[in-house]
Amino acid sequence: MAVMRDVAGRRYASAVADLAREHGDWEEWGASVEALSLLTGESASLAALTAESVGEDRFLEIVREAAPGAGPLQLNLFRLLRQKRRLALGPSIASYFSEIWDRERDVVRAEIRTAVEVPDERRERIAADLAERRGGGTVVLSATVDPALLGGAVVRVGDHLVDGSVRT
Repeated sequence: MAVMRDVAGRRYASAVADLAREHGDWEEWGASVEALSLLTGESASLAALTAESVGEDRFLEIVREAAPGAGPLQLNLFRLLRQKRRLALGPSIASYFSEIWDRERDVVRAEIRTAVEVPDERRERIAADLAERRGGGTVVLSATVDPALLGGAVVRVGDHLVDGSVRT
């Protein structure tokens, strides 16, 4: 399911990234915003978290269960979003934060669609080739089988699309 990303989510993610950079705790923040996304990504759980019958203590208990490694700053983010009635931004914040964190680590996400399953060894070679072509860094490659393809591959790296496929 695609995440609805918006300006407010980007602003929160940018602020969270600034804190992660300042404190050197990217992993902790990454786990916390992922937990935020999981907690708030479904309308039923979002409704339960924002219900007036769920007090502050119960809310924090739920958050601590979902994000056991969350420290005081991460818990403050959850509290702030709840107070501002912005918990629905969770998936957007997580998506933007992941993007920022990837840039910090020089990681690029790529997708390959093929007619048949690509063996792990071949996927690793493709990822290494893509990393070399972009001048270094790490390429995280996700592969999917597309039954509409007869052969070849469709590769997407960021905004770049290379379609070397044959379709019906």
